[in-house]
Amino acid sequence: MVVKNGLYLLKVLWAYYYFLIFTLIFLVLYPAFLILLSKEKWFPEVNWLRVVWARILFLFTGIIYEIRYEKILDRSQTYIFCPNHFSYIDIPMSALVVKRNWRFMAKTELSTIPVLNIFFKRLDITVDRRNLRESYKANQKAGESLDEGINIVVYPEGTIGSHQPELERFKNGPFRLAIEKQVPIVPVTMADNGKILFVDGWKMYGRPGIARVFVHSPVETHGMTMADLPMLKNKVFTLIDHQLKVYEFRNRHQKLTAGHHKES
Repeated sequence: MVVKNGLYLLKVLWAYYYFLIFTLIFLVLYPAFLILLSKEKWFPEVNWLRVVWARILFLFTGIIYEIRYEKILDRSQTYIFCPNHFSYIDIPMSALVVKRNWRFMAKTELSTIPVLNIFFKRLDITVDRRNLRESYKANQKAGESLDEGINIVVYPEGTIGSHQPELERFKNGPFRLAIEKQVPIVPVTMADNGKILFVDGWKMYGRPGIARVFVHSPVETHGMTMADLPMLKNKVFTLIDHQLKVYEFRNRHQKLTAGHHKES
């Protein structure tokens, strides 16, 4: 019991340490972010700096990331990236997945977080789903960004899943946008993030470890109409859900195999 409580305490301390390092790196980079966010032509450099932030963060918190691309992405093509959303690690991990000019599209509550609000004031896009007018304006801005060759990163669950590894129901927004602009969707499965860092209000715990990410082949939308939206949404959901289930099955099988070896 004492050992179990001790391990849990270490996990809690690590989670707070993660956010401490996250904030300290931001404070160091803040002047550069402030300057680069002052002009739209410097937004690609903002994203480059966010990638640097993510790499330093994972280095100092002991998170080893493995990003596997099913297909090499065309750098001349604009995409909508749709990852599952299990953890606060997802945001820096998404930066490492995209590695190019992009805008996050997220619920308006994120714009109230002090560390993130400078990005939502100038670069990223907030969505207030309770306000139809504001939601329309956000989608319009995202569409204009795609027209300008800027990728969009949006979590189709809309919030961090509460029944992991089960996915929350996907929202229609990213799929409607993909069809309107006839741009491919890139499904992204983040398999370990929810295990590495869990947060529920002030309750949080985590650990260093390997974070595996599977970047699926782009799902084309050319020629689709709004009648195809349910099919498109279901296809992306199924790709991510299947990868999560396969990954969970392999993990359980490996643990069982390791247990049998120890017994023998």
